[in-house]
Amino acid sequence: MAFRLNIFLSISVAIIVEHFVVHCVDKIQVEDDNGPDIQESSRKTEDDRIEGKIQGSISDFQRYLRLFEHNRAIQVDAVKSILQSKIKVEAKYKVVEAMLTKVIQIIGEAKNNLTGWGFVPGDDWPTDENVKESVSKVLENTALFADILLHLPDMTHQLYDTNKQWEFLIGWATWFAMESRAFTGPHEKLLNLMAQEIGLIPKEDNYFNPYKAVEMERYQDESTIDVAMEEKLKHLKKTKKLKEKSKEVKDKRKGPRLSGTSHTEL
Repeated sequence: MAFRLNIFLSISVAIIVEHFVVHCVDKIQVEDDNGPDIQESSRKTEDDRIEGKIQGSISDFQRYLRLFEHNRAIQVDAVKSILQSKIKVEAKYKVVEAMLTKVIQIIGEAKNNLTGWGFVPGDDWPTDENVKESVSKVLENTALFADILLHLPDMTHQLYDTNKQWEFLIGWATWFAMESRAFTGPHEKLLNLMAQEIGLIPKEDNYFNPYKAVEMERYQDESTIDVAMEEKLKHLKKTKKLKEKSKEVKDKRKGPRLSGTSHTEL
């Protein structure tokens, strides 16, 4: 069992964290350039290339947003695979702990770098590759933290709620992400739900997390009741239809009939 757990941990942490979380901007840009659009990019004229260089900051930011969407889909699938895995709770807890520890470490290192370089979210998209990499690490690891928190809330709260350093870093990272202009639409909603879940902002009246154990139990009970009620309604409808059908048969029998004794003889 320990051997299997070690394999699972190594695969989960190495693949999800190292490959999907600690992504390298240079590598991703190469993948983007050599991806499905390679034929289109090969048809670019020299003027297009020059214009791209002139508007480099805008082009780089738009390119990053596309890559951000791609990486987010991978992260969501990775977290869902952990949520749906059949391993024991203790093993799943260790995976979540390892991932969160790595996420916090990456955010902390990137924060120190960005603070030292004087980069503020909301500024123009950086042109320096080191700054780009640190910005992307903050954004993507903040989103990954939100995924883990919202899909595995009970385990995450056990680790997060008593760690003031984690609270400080996630508070800073949430502010950074909100000001970055990268989190729009569903990504902005993700940040909002995360902030409510950990108390960065007040919870809305209709807020609830269906992945919490207490909510899952409540909804499981309600679904059981709903199923029972649905079956009862089906039975009542079936009984009603049978009674109506029986009544129709009786009414037909009471209607006018041909007499067997009346006949005409030749």
